[in-house]
Parts: sequence; C-alpha cells; structure tokens
Amino acid sequence: MQVTRPLIALPLALALLAGCTATKLETQSQLPPPLIDRLPVRVGVYYSKEFREFVHKETRSQVDYEITLGPAHVQNLDWLLTAMFEHVIKVEDPTRVAEISPPLVMVLEPKFEEYSFLTPKDIAGEAFIVTIRYLLTVYDGGGGRMDAFTLTGYGREAARTLASKGPLQIATQRAMRDAGAKVAVELTEQDSVRMLLRNHAEPVTPPAEAPPAEAPPVEAPPPSASGG
Repeated sequence: MQVTRPLIALPLALALLAGCTATKLETQSQLPPPLIDRLPVRVGVYYSKEFREFVHKETRSQVDYEITLGPAHVQNLDWLLTAMFEHVIKVEDPTRVAEISPPLVMVLEPKFEEYSFLTPKDIAGEAFIVTIRYLLTVYDGGGGRMDAFTLTGYGREAARTLASKGPLQIATQRAMRDAGAKVAVELTEQDSVRMLLRNHAEPVTPPAEAPPAEAPPVEAPPPSASGG
C-alpha cells in the first residue's frame, strides 16, 4: 500500500533550507591610485588584532551573512598610505614610538565603528547599499594622542535576491573605495595633522654664533730719543 505524504511537508522543508542559507564573502583590495603628491615624511600605522581580523556577522531574513573585512582593509591602507607618505612604518604600540629613529611625524590607528547594509528587501529598489564607518586616531611622534575623527564610505550595487554574494561584495568594495578617497583628501586637511606636518617641515635652526671680536690694532712704538 502506497502512503501519500502530506503536501505541507514541502513548504516546511523549503523553510528549513532557507534558514540555513549562508552568504560568506571576503572583500578585496581594489583602490584607484590617489591623485596626490607624496609627502617626504615618516608615518607610523598601528593595526590592532581586532582590525586585522575583523569579520561582520549577522542574520537577516533567514540568511546568514559573514563578511570578512580586516585583511583587505590592511592591504588597502598599506597601499594608500605608501602613496601618500614616503615612509610608512608598522608599529606594535602607537603610544610607544618615541624611541624610533629617525622619528615619526605621526602614527595612525584605524578602527571599525560600523558596518551595515540594506538589502533589496529593505528598500524600494533592487540593490544592496553598504555603509562603513571608521574611527581614525592620530598620535604624535612621541606617542601622545592628538586627535580622532570619523570617516564614512558608501557603496551601492544592484541585486535581485537577498543571498546575492557578488552584488554585496561589490557594494562593500565601493564603500571601501569611497572611504579611501576621503582619507587621501581629508587626512592632511585636519588641523592636528597639518600642525604635525608643519612642525616637521620647520626644523629648529640653532642661533648663529657671533663673529669673533677683532683684536685692536698694534700701535708702533714711539721713536727713541738720540743722545747728543
């Protein structure tokens, strides 16, 4: 005797499969060359372990998203900073750089503040929209904290399904490029950075030594009186 399975089992199985859908992607380092002049200075950069290995994970509409961001950002920043400054030195602690010789003009420490995205289901359109927000801390050549400011990159790419791997990856990389362009243009315009660069460009000139005093002229001795 043949047993007929209820048709409700098929939608249930599809729902269970949908709950297991996973979208994993790794961003790639793709920055255009910045149209800027390289500054003849030594700059340090500190990448924390959290930054180097950063992975964003979340579940949205029964889709598990896992986006690896850290490695590509390290490559992008290495390339970008090398294009901006003549010497870029990786440091292990941004607050302990005073002994580095020749001295550094400044040290930069990037951090992820936010990675978020909208899916085609979230907006009235078929696209992924990505936002990446960074905190960039600036230290002086002695390791003192000088300033910190945020930079935000935005990216968009058309897509039809929530699990589309390619469009989300492209939108993420466009957000990275947008942020990289802002670093290239805005970093050296920050007041704190301009002050550090200006101090480096104006070395202290030692005072000129006074010329030695001239010796007084030697007078000829008076003629001796002749005896008569």
